Amino acid sequence: MNRKLALSLSSALMMVGAALLGVYWWNLRDAAQAQQRAKEWLNGASLRPRAPGHSVRRGDPVGELDIPRLHLSVMIFEGDDAQTLKRGGGHIPGTALPPGNGNIGIAAHRDTFFRPLRGIHQNDEITLRTPAGTFQYRVTLTEIVAPSNIHVLAPAPGRDLTLVTCYPFYYVGNAPQRFIVHARKAG
Repeated sequence: MNRKLALSLSSALMMVGAALLGVYWWNLRDAAQAQQRAKEWLNGASLRPRAPGHSVRRGDPVGELDIPRLHLSVMIFEGDDAQTLKRGGGHIPGTALPPGNGNIGIAAHRDTFFRPLRGIHQNDEITLRTPAGTFQYRVTLTEIVAPSNIHVLAPAPGRDLTLVTCYPFYYVGNAPQRFIVHARKAG
């Protein structure tokens, strides 16, 4: 390879690398801003709750999920689409919303917000804070399932809150399985 071609190729690769780093930085910045705006909304929501009958739309903030032992805290938005999951956790449409009864489903990416779930244990405490109140849960079970196995979101005893992320945690690309955390409402 001649010197001029090598220099051109190395320059092109550096520019592509810089562009990819720029996109990565932009996504991190966007997620941090969305998390901050949602936290501000939640902190003020008790002063101005949503009107009765107001439906939650895709992308609306829903609440905040905390797992203290794992130092995990993430704002939850309505929806489980790619754009929503870039900004935080997503409430899975069709599952319950607090304070109602049923199984609340929340998803997030394994390589961002739900990375700490790899260390979750039975009986770990989970807090879900919403404008409707603060709700406590305890982990009852974890399991690994196929992506098509949606029964994990069905209402069932001990399934008051279900967290979903891709598995294995360190897999590169589209992960072949899902890591599921089931929790029961405490108290």
